Amino acid sequence: MSKIAVVYVDASVDTEKKLSGLAVLGLIQQKGGGKFHATLSVPADDSTLAEALAVKAALELVLIALGPRAKVTIVSDHQSVVEQLRQKARNRRSDLDEVLRAIARLRGLIEVSFKHRKRLSSPEMEWVDKKARESLEWARMGGPITIAPSRPEGRMRRKRGLLAAFRRLVARIFGAKS
Repeated sequence: MSKIAVVYVDASVDTEKKLSGLAVLGLIQQKGGGKFHATLSVPADDSTLAEALAVKAALELVLIALGPRAKVTIVSDHQSVVEQLRQKARNRRSDLDEVLRAIARLRGLIEVSFKHRKRLSSPEMEWVDKKARESLEWARMGGPITIAPSRPEGRMRRKRGLLAAFRRLVARIFGAKS
């Protein structure tokens, strides 16, 4: 049986500092339930790109947390991004098109539908909005914008677990070495 989840995403952007805060909240819709969430800050100065990056991060998290063939509904308050993803549209902007292509690859592993909801229209949307703003504020204050763990000399055993897998994923997505 496929695992089913509803995942809420949001992004906050500072165009002057070219930073964005992303937030993801996933609610597992099966017996036993559960949830997962993540926030991160990334270098992006455009709300469309930032929201698409949040969707990409959400799908990567779903893949880690629930595995391939999961069924997920992504809920976003960015209508333009939702429409582009529903239509599987390409974009003339190379940065955005690259993210849309990555999302398309993930859609081959996960059954995804997209829903638009108005900003702050539910407690979940309020939560991701708040966390995205907090993540952006963290980056503005000088907090790291990517996870780049230092590697000690010698050979180390790879860390296991959901958090370690997510850190490796974020490092791979945003170009840091894990």
